[in-house]
Amino acid sequence: MKNLLTTALAALLCSCGGANYTITGRYELPPGDSVYLLASDNTVLAAGVVNADTTVSLQGTVTTPDLVFLANAKRTNHPAWLFLEPGKIRIEKYDPAFGYVVCGTPLNDRKKAFDEAMYAFGDKLRKGSPGQSLQAILAEMNALYTRTVDANLDNVFGAWVFNSYEFQNIKDNPEKVKARLAQFTPGIQAHPMLKKSQDASQATARSAVGQPYTDFSCKNAAGETIALSSLTGPGRWVLLDFWATWCTPCMNEVPHLKKAYETFHAKGFEIYGVSLDTDLTRWENIIGEQGMNWINVAQKKGGGFDPTALYAVSSIPANFLISPEGKIVAKNLRGEHLEEKLAEVLK
Repeated sequence: MKNLLTTALAALLCSCGGANYTITGRYELPPGDSVYLLASDNTVLAAGVVNADTTVSLQGTVTTPDLVFLANAKRTNHPAWLFLEPGKIRIEKYDPAFGYVVCGTPLNDRKKAFDEAMYAFGDKLRKGSPGQSLQAILAEMNALYTRTVDANLDNVFGAWVFNSYEFQNIKDNPEKVKARLAQFTPGIQAHPMLKKSQDASQATARSAVGQPYTDFSCKNAAGETIALSSLTGPGRWVLLDFWATWCTPCMNEVPHLKKAYETFHAKGFEIYGVSLDTDLTRWENIIGEQGMNWINVAQKKGGGFDPTALYAVSSIPANFLISPEGKIVAKNLRGEHLEEKLAEVLK
């Protein structure tokens, strides 16, 4: 079996002026299968073939370190995430706790140490720690995030730790996010990872209780474009509901939504349901079977538009109650709480 050869696709980030890297180690794909090195936006950076002993060996040049991953052609296997930077990058093993263990270069070594520390905290949270409360363990974890980011304000590993961990603690405070981002070097501030955090923080602020709702449009099952604003206005209370048929908690909410709609629709209550389904046939069938007789649209019918980004929706079910004045007055009303709130405002 030939060694894994880099191809013309390995002209990574413009090979001129870059420094050399190699990636070696065992990757869990069948011998002879193709393996690809991809940027986070799925751009192919290099490609080759898995050796008979399931090892891989890639080499090329890199000008700017970044977070990339190895995957098969269809992206169906577990990806091996790594920081692509000059040096000898080694894939040590696959660990069910946090994926592939990668080391050998500064940023990858730092991520390995960070992952090991996070696994230790996870162990403490699962089993408990003598003399430590849950709050104390969480505070220790938060201190790790801060300490790690402080030590890596000039590199993409620091951006990754901030985006994946520290940001989650401060995302509801746009000013705090802005101040933290300003501590990174200018080059890292411009990285897409940090731009994503900034956009998400702004979306969280825009979708807070008391803020005006943000209008958008999606298509229903018949292909008709329906704007959220077509339901809002004087005398109307609108529930913007993000859900999917594959989401069990979402489906558990359907009976409550039906009851609320049947009880309050005549008084001005509307629902604008946004499905995140990819199987649109299943979505249409479920709407009919469940008798979900309100406005239902699908994200996938939006031509790539992502309404969840407008409302900082990171998990579903998620909903927002919009008043006749166009203000968000409540969020994530579940179960009987929706009916209770509607009974309060639609007296």
